[in-house]
Amino acid sequence: MNDSLLPSFVSMLLGICLIVLLLPDRLLHLRREHLEHVVTKQIVQGRLTWSDKLQQRLDKHQTGFVVSQYLLLTGCFGGAAYMVSQAVLQIWWLALPTVLTGVICSERLINLRSEKRKQRFEEGNIRAMRIMASSLRTSPSYLHAFEQVAASPFVHKSIAAEYSRVVELLRGQVPLERAMNYFYQRTGSDDIAYLATIVQVQRELGGDMAKTLDQAASAMLRRKQLTRKQRAALSQILAQVNLMTAMPFLFAIALYANNPHHFDPLLESLGGRVAILGAFFSVLAGGELIRYIALKQMRRGG
Repeated sequence: MNDSLLPSFVSMLLGICLIVLLLPDRLLHLRREHLEHVVTKQIVQGRLTWSDKLQQRLDKHQTGFVVSQYLLLTGCFGGAAYMVSQAVLQIWWLALPTVLTGVICSERLINLRSEKRKQRFEEGNIRAMRIMASSLRTSPSYLHAFEQVAASPFVHKSIAAEYSRVVELLRGQVPLERAMNYFYQRTGSDDIAYLATIVQVQRELGGDMAKTLDQAASAMLRRKQLTRKQRAALSQILAQVNLMTAMPFLFAIALYANNPHHFDPLLESLGGRVAILGAFFSVLAGGELIRYIALKQMRRGG
């Protein structure tokens, strides 16, 4: 490929990624959620296609993406990585594995958006649980308590929407345990799993549910404060990992832009090209491994 066309092609791919991210779903007609009732989803849950399962995963991570956006982003990131690698390696089939970089970039973006939305959801969910506790003091109905949260102006719209889905399930005669399991699957929040356990134990053993929810909300608030300290301690490690992962690629791109013949000694043989490709994947694998270990320690509370 002509060297003058490479920057234009990469810029075009990045522009497509930006457009896909910024265009509203209603303009792209990608959202199906308004066409599907939440009870219907529960009925057909055993007959899901791969795209439905992928959409459920995206919904669980609260990314705000749909399947088409995810595939477009993966294709654009992978295409950009392939074009740069093909220009350096000068063998089209040897650069094909770099297409998988698109999956890594898309997953990084999903995890970033998921963590931010999950933090916002869990912070607002504490207020929602206190509203439920106040409602249960006046009425022992779980349906009424969820309705109060869904209609409350004091919780974020995204949180109210999740509680509205639970209300729809309960009105559709879906058992409370199954509704809470669906709630957890959509949000992926440990607080919702904790809430589901509290509800199940209270229904079996009885007790003051309002007082229990208040105590649970206080415990969640203390845990969030401890989690913030852990994130602050790990943020420097993750920043170093991201920097170490990006630096070799930025350095290689700068060398190639300054002198396209800089890598010619390595490109004289197939072994040299394989060594470049191996170094590329070694940097990616090392960065992902360090991120996995650091995040795993944080989830364990270590």
